[in-house]
Amino acid sequence: MIKRIISLMLTLLMCLSLAACGSKGSDAQIIYPIDSDPEYLDPQIISDVGAKNIIANCFEGLVTIDGEGNIAPGCAESWSISPDGLTYTFRLREDCEWRVSSYAGAVIGDNYKETFDTKITAEDFVFAFRRALRPETKSPGAKNLYSIKNATQVNNGSLSEEKLGVKATGNHTLVITLEWADPDFLYTLLEPACMPCDETFFELTGGRYGLAIKYLLYNGPFYISNWADDTSISLRRNEKYYDSANVKPASIYFSMNNEQATRLDKIKNGTYDVAPLTADQASEIADSKKYSVAAFPSSVMSLIFNCKDENLNNINIRRAIAASFDVDTLRSQLGELTADGIIPSSMILSGEPYRQKAEKLSLYTSKNPRALLEKGLLQTDKDDIEVTVLCSEAHEEVVRMIMQSWQSTLGVNFNVFVEAVDEVTLQSRTKSGDYQIALCPVSYSSVTAFNGVLRFSTDSAHNICNFSDSMYDQIIRSIKTADGSEASLNATLKAEKYLISSCVLIPLYEQAVYYGIGKNVSSVTFTSTGEILYFKNTLAE
Repeated sequence: MIKRIISLMLTLLMCLSLAACGSKGSDAQIIYPIDSDPEYLDPQIISDVGAKNIIANCFEGLVTIDGEGNIAPGCAESWSISPDGLTYTFRLREDCEWRVSSYAGAVIGDNYKETFDTKITAEDFVFAFRRALRPETKSPGAKNLYSIKNATQVNNGSLSEEKLGVKATGNHTLVITLEWADPDFLYTLLEPACMPCDETFFELTGGRYGLAIKYLLYNGPFYISNWADDTSISLRRNEKYYDSANVKPASIYFSMNNEQATRLDKIKNGTYDVAPLTADQASEIADSKKYSVAAFPSSVMSLIFNCKDENLNNINIRRAIAASFDVDTLRSQLGELTADGIIPSSMILSGEPYRQKAEKLSLYTSKNPRALLEKGLLQTDKDDIEVTVLCSEAHEEVVRMIMQSWQSTLGVNFNVFVEAVDEVTLQSRTKSGDYQIALCPVSYSSVTAFNGVLRFSTDSAHNICNFSDSMYDQIIRSIKTADGSEASLNATLKAEKYLISSCVLIPLYEQAVYYGIGKNVSSVTFTSTGEILYFKNTLAE
């Protein structure tokens, strides 16, 4: 059943607007659950998914996505791209302004209507990009901005932020110069880190920007009207938004509920209009005529290798391990959608689904993995090796099945153990590199395939496999200089093949995120990975 759900969703393009059966209504309140109370709502530094969804509905960047899931004008009413793809010139709307709540008056003064300029200008975007890339900001989204000229050097502190390729050439004209022609740069501009930030207001918050309602301004379709700690965050339609007349819901209610088991029932009884579901919950209503299910394959369950580990830094040892178990049998037992590569099918290249354009990749195989192990042991001057596989408690039995294959094929020179931990610990330890081999989902914070392969380059701060290879770095550089979408596709595919042949990780199956959509609810718009939901056009009754 889950395979069927995913396969249906794979035919969709960049984003998705889904409609449930039933009548449509407007001026409704949309209720959506998030796991926990965000620590802060600062667009330049948030990483929490719940916070990202609040920001996506309260802020708007240079571009947005329309009801069909296509890139559309946001704060910029138009833009042009130079023939070499390196210079983007944005013309900002002159009717974009900040929505200043009465709470914010405590920060900028009670007479703010006379003293504070609410007009949004190009400088608000210059400051936002610079702030996102300041080393001290430690923005999780900074790495997705590295295609901007000098962004990497600004982020590592080797260049001043004034050298960043983002300039205001007038109040309503912004010019962004890129380091390389990034065909998906407009999608990068949907990132929270790219939301505008008023420097004057930011400085007046005294380092508390985004920590409470009074420390925020809004320029999106909604604004925060109430923030009840550990309970809810309420949004109301922003009357200052340039397109407020076409914003359908009157309000959005983000309810804090980390009890996954209750969410399906709350969809059924009408408490929630939209809610994240488990795979089993999605299966339960997949054939319902009352509800809709949206599935987005956004991560790949993989065996990943810590390439800095003294037992695993040799390619022949990794290849011996990779070739010593039956991947197809494992995949059939797991019953999920087989991964066609390292990049999941929700990610894009040149504005189109990458996996639909890229060929299905074969995993590394060998007729004599034991000989590879012996060669690796000789090269590393070892008699045997000992490794531990880190996994979630739910996958311990699967790992033990793999271990039997390894020990049977590789013999006494290979000793393997399993360590099962909870999901939070698994995520934390793989992120910090505290593992040898791990069975875990590899997810991506960007929607673009290039950023997906970029994370495994030597200088990436998010290289969870600690892989360092000059040939691979050269392939990454070739993507940056690729001329046209076909060249970009071929270079990105080459990077995927290199990672697989080097046995940096073994992609097993795609994991999807699922959403249930209640009856009489329509036009919920998602990003291609399903991480962010836009409610501007949502109708409910």
